[in-house]
Amino acid sequence: MYLLLYTTNVVFLVTSVYSWVLKRFYVPEAYKDNFGELFPARRSLASMYILQLTEIIYLVTLRRPEALFYINGTALLVFTSYLVILVRGYFFLEFLSPRQMFLFMHPVFVLWIILLLPVFGIIEYTPLFHTVMTIAVLLTFVGYIYLLDKLRLKVMHVVSEIDENEYSNESDFPVKFAKSVKWLPFVACMFLLVTFLFNSYIAKIIRDIVFCGLNVWFAVYTMNPHRSTKKLPQVLKEKSKTEEIDSNIKYRLSEKYCLEKETMLISLLRDKQLYLEEHLTMNDLIDLMHINKNYLSEVIARSQFQSFYRLVNTMRIEHACKMLKEDPTAKLEQVAIASGFSSGSAFSQVFKRMMDISPKEYISQIHAK
Repeated sequence: MYLLLYTTNVVFLVTSVYSWVLKRFYVPEAYKDNFGELFPARRSLASMYILQLTEIIYLVTLRRPEALFYINGTALLVFTSYLVILVRGYFFLEFLSPRQMFLFMHPVFVLWIILLLPVFGIIEYTPLFHTVMTIAVLLTFVGYIYLLDKLRLKVMHVVSEIDENEYSNESDFPVKFAKSVKWLPFVACMFLLVTFLFNSYIAKIIRDIVFCGLNVWFAVYTMNPHRSTKKLPQVLKEKSKTEEIDSNIKYRLSEKYCLEKETMLISLLRDKQLYLEEHLTMNDLIDLMHINKNYLSEVIARSQFQSFYRLVNTMRIEHACKMLKEDPTAKLEQVAIASGFSSGSAFSQVFKRMMDISPKEYISQIHAK
């Protein structure tokens, strides 16, 4: 058992150091010219990897339960707090100064030192110490998780604003990375939380194996010069700044102008049935209406629809409902495509979201009448 513990922990440390070297010093040739823009939080990520060397203390005190408790507690706190720093840095280019970093990580450092005291024999590792420190670690963990969730919601809000103000179909949304990884940090944190609560050698072995696998995957991914990257951080930062500015100023357009342009916009969409075009975008309307993009965005934002996505999809749902009333036996896939949706599943999702019932339930209501 102890040999397996020692081996998995050594491998975890070696892969962590290798990952630190890659993130700190390796620059793929394909991204050499704009490496800082594409990977803005790499230094913070490198720091998180090098902090794993604190587990060396665990290696030299392997058989002692206080060492296991120490390493599980610090791993949970360091990983969770650093995830907040990484998300802020990567998605919004908000980096902490050394002083801000110390203040933000202060609870972690304090608990870190206290957890080390019984390992060094300064105080006794008692059931009372274990209980008190478990509560302290959990409360600190909850605080960092709260901050992480606030950032997640902010990222999702900004991403949705970007997508829904430009595109009418979710399949065309360009900013998919943030949505695809939104739960990954929480899954990792919950995994570490379970390891901490169980505080068993078996759980520690499983954790080391899982994180070794993640380190290896990370190394392979980092060294792949053909991986796809986008300047997502700059996009989110600019959008976030724009929203902060817009929230502090009055609307630029008069109410009369907005009503006129809204009427023109809706007439254009309905008369030419533009909403039936699957890949309709905001830029298509700008060209047809010969209007400034910022003006059109404000017109839509001040309308009942609030976003380009909701405006177009409201008309699509109305068209689909009309088709279903005329022929309740029509196949949903055909109705979806005919109404401008990219697929039957996309149609069902939007229909449920806007109508509060599924297309099949809507059909059942038609039959009931």
